[in-house]
Amino acid sequence: MRRLAFGIVVLAVFAVGMIATFPTGSLVATLLARLPPDAARTVERVGSSRLGLRGFTLEDVTLRPWADAPALEVRSLSLHPSLLGLLRGRWGRPWHVEARACAGTATAKVDRREDDTVDVTFSGLDLVACLAPFELRDPVAGRATGEATLVVTPAARTWTGALTLADARWQARNVPRHLALRADRATIRWRLDDALRLDDFALANDEFTASGSGTIRFPPPPAAPELDLLVRLEPSAAMPQAHRDLLSRLPGSPPDRAGARTYRLAGPLDAPLLAIP
Repeated sequence: MRRLAFGIVVLAVFAVGMIATFPTGSLVATLLARLPPDAARTVERVGSSRLGLRGFTLEDVTLRPWADAPALEVRSLSLHPSLLGLLRGRWGRPWHVEARACAGTATAKVDRREDDTVDVTFSGLDLVACLAPFELRDPVAGRATGEATLVVTPAARTWTGALTLADARWQARNVPRHLALRADRATIRWRLDDALRLDDFALANDEFTASGSGTIRFPPPPAAPELDLLVRLEPSAAMPQAHRDLLSRLPGSPPDRAGARTYRLAGPLDAPLLAIP
């Protein structure tokens, strides 16, 4: 028993010493060198790195998708294997990734069951910070929480997921601020394969509720994504008369018993058109 205890102590001291002296800087350089060139160029700065009992952690990482784009700051990014996966010879799968960025958190689990899968969950992400590098023409604000699953097979790659937005606001160009699209809460169930398929979405604010479904296709660049959405919009009692008058002039279906109308939004993302469904 004493020999076993002594052996465990020696092993623990060796592990702690190896972790404390491990050249993490060289490991970071090696990992970056193995990334595709376009991906490696997005990593502008790594503030620090460390190896601990819970895995490998990078802190204060600056990402820049392309030159002159606003930066995306990642406070920390941790990667650690499953101990059971290591003991069973599964190369540490499932691997776990944890990130703190955009004033929120995100986690991912990478595993191989019948196919390669990546399960992602995220909470409290600030859309202004997350979308800043893309310099969107129409500003989007709010907080995002949700989940997604990526399944990779030899024949295809598919994403499925659900997204919840809180205090969201979309300010389209040339639209007055008081007519910006607002959502106290919005939910979206989606799939992504050859197109982004919105199986259903719903949003609500103090003036109306809306729901619908549709597809967003992505033609080769530089063409803009193509929308084809059906949206049912029901005004609330609090909607100002001026806004009701505006909606009544838009092409759409006749009002139903609840006063709701259905609109079809189709065309390129940067210049969609409303039409009668």
